Amino acid sequence: MEKPISKSGILLIILASLAGLFLSIYATNSAVNAYKSKSWPTAEGTIITSEVVRHSKYEPRVIYTYSVDTLDFSSEKISLTPTAQYKYKEGAAKVTNKYPVNTKVKVYYDPNKFDFAILDPGIKGVHFFMFLLGVIIFVAPLIGLRYTLKKNNSSTSS
Repeated sequence: MEKPISKSGILLIILASLAGLFLSIYATNSAVNAYKSKSWPTAEGTIITSEVVRHSKYEPRVIYTYSVDTLDFSSEKISLTPTAQYKYKEGAAKVTNKYPVNTKVKVYYDPNKFDFAILDPGIKGVHFFMFLLGVIIFVAPLIGLRYTLKKNNSSTSS
């Protein structure tokens, strides 16, 4: 006979599910903001640096300048998602190759914060991945808890 699940076990399952729920909410909020970035105002910018740098892994480093209302700004953000890190230099180079030095680019800037800008607006695959991961983390422990409680109830009634 299996022993019933403890109160601390149930609490742990609920906390794990809540973590998944919060991850899904965060991913949804992040995706909404990314979607909104497609409608941000734009300015013409110029790439001033485009290189691959190495820390623990390879990262693309793209710096560009742009002007809004006669004010000059610069930014390194490519999109609203964190800059990807690559195991191999070639992966980071694929990103920097899109933005050669002295190239004119369309810069999307936050209408409420002119100094915050990106080159690649919109929802990315990472938004879907994080949302689905959150849903799985939310649902899986609850399914396991339901199965365990159902199994314990059927074994105690036998």
